[in-house]
Amino acid sequence: MSKHYLISTDLDGTLLDHSTYKFHKAVPALEYCQQHRVPIVFNTSKTFSETAHLCKVLDNIHPFIIENGSALYLPKDYFSKSIETDVACFDAGEYWLYKFGLNRSEILSRLAASAQAKKFNYRGFSTMTTRELCRCTGLPLDKAAEAKERQFSEPLLWQDSAENLDLFTEHLQQLGLNVIKGGRFVHVLGQSDKAKPLQLLKQMYQINNDADYTVIALGDSANDKTMLQCADIAVVIESPAHQDPVIDVHPNLIRSRFQGPVGWNETVLDLLRS
Repeated sequence: MSKHYLISTDLDGTLLDHSTYKFHKAVPALEYCQQHRVPIVFNTSKTFSETAHLCKVLDNIHPFIIENGSALYLPKDYFSKSIETDVACFDAGEYWLYKFGLNRSEILSRLAASAQAKKFNYRGFSTMTTRELCRCTGLPLDKAAEAKERQFSEPLLWQDSAENLDLFTEHLQQLGLNVIKGGRFVHVLGQSDKAKPLQLLKQMYQINNDADYTVIALGDSANDKTMLQCADIAVVIESPAHQDPVIDVHPNLIRSRFQGPVGWNETVLDLLRS
């Protein structure tokens, strides 16, 4: 393999099956990437706990991006050279934490202020019990508990009209919040997205390896749009949940033939073996 590739992938509905959250049908491509030292960066709406756990399950030692671009977790000693950046960096145990978003407490405070001004119908993770979240997601109890451990965002189960979602989005933007639609939930966060930490991470790889990297991004939902747009190769994974094309225009746009991990596996292998 002559090129240096960096894979940035969404999880739910992309690498993980939308209904079962299983990844086994993507194992051939995952093993190929490991054998050929192609880093796979999870770029997800999931929490730190959920993502770190999946990294251990898949023996993935690479950096990861959580809560729709709100934070980049970089394993300590992963890179030998540092990079100058205005992004705040914190010591987080085994990782360096690059923070792009707002703390959840601030988000909840602004949401509360919004609710006093305008009434919309939704349920936030902060108001749900773990068992209620199980029913919404199909996750087992322990995984639902991990999903509730938010640091930088508040997912909402939207129970209002699409028209009111547009009004809600405009209203929160005036409060300095970003609203992103995911596969199951509407996510409220600071002015961050999946592209910003990925762009910083690409620079880190290039500086530390003195090489150009080709970024392959894979996603299935609207919250993956900025990640796909900034990638060198954008892969939209077929979704069973919606027909949204996610993005329409990109110089290197691929749409998978199959859904979830089956589509992920075929597309990644085709790209890396070509």
